[in-house]
This record gives sequence, C-alpha cells and structure tokens, in this order.
Amino acid sequence: MERNTTRIQSPTPAPAPVPDRPAGEMTGRGILVFQITTAGGAIPLEGAEITLRQSRGPTEAGGDVLAVLYSGRDGKTDPVPLSAPARSYSLEPARDGAPIPYALYNADVKLEGFYKQSYIRIPVFDGITSIQRASLIPLPENGYEGGSRPDGETFVEGESPDL
Repeated sequence: MERNTTRIQSPTPAPAPVPDRPAGEMTGRGILVFQITTAGGAIPLEGAEITLRQSRGPTEAGGDVLAVLYSGRDGKTDPVPLSAPARSYSLEPARDGAPIPYALYNADVKLEGFYKQSYIRIPVFDGITSIQRASLIPLPENGYEGGSRPDGETFVEGESPDL
C-alpha cells in the first residue's frame, strides 16, 4: 500500500457515556492516530486493519463501528477527528458526579500473520492529537485461525471512570 486509506462508516456520533461518570457535552474535537509496529516498536507494519468503535462502558469491548483504518508504510494511519467533551471540563479537579473530560473509544487491530489485539477505553481529549501505539506479535508458523489466541489479549487504556 502506498497510501493510508480510511473508510469512515458514518459521521462520528458522540460516544456512549460511561456509567456513573457521563462524558461532558461533546462540543469538542480530538484527533486519533494509530502507530502499528512489531518487534517491540522497531518495525512499522503496513496494511494493518484498525476497526474504531464507540466505547460501550468501562470494560466492554465492541461498540458501533465509526471507521475502518489501514496503516501505511510508516505504520501510521491517517488522523481521525473524533467527538470529545469541551476542554473546559478538564480545567477543574474531578469530583463525584462531574463529567469526565475525555471521550472513550475502542479499537481492534489485526494483520494477517499476527495476533489480533483489542484496545478498550482509548481516551480522546478536545484539541489534542493522541497516538495509540500497537506492537503486534507474530503468529508462530502453526498459528491459530483468525489471528486470535485462545486466551485473547485486551488492553485497557483509560483510567477507571471513578477518578
């Protein structure tokens, strides 16, 4: 692949709020870029498919698909603008019942010959470009079908909703 390609499924709706800590009003925009590598970050991977989803809750994977992204020769995806709470929500200390100052997203990363990885609770802040790194692990020659290990691998990126 010469260029990174992005398929946006639909306009980016506001993510679902996290139970007991709703996200602030989604009037802001943050940017998310994925950096896909192997060998502990030493080798960029081209052609990895990243399915970006709304977060459904504090520990739940899945959610509505917002975009399907592909990494380019440098291992990076095109920047994706996403809804986020206004940055004014992050100007004061958190307190019980206060909205969280960031939006949460989930992503599944897969590439043939590598284990699939899932990332949940990726935080996105208004006015900030975030880079989500994913270092894929090669499958052994007798790898599992579908690129997933039987025990799976899930990474929780964001803080607990009760900061």
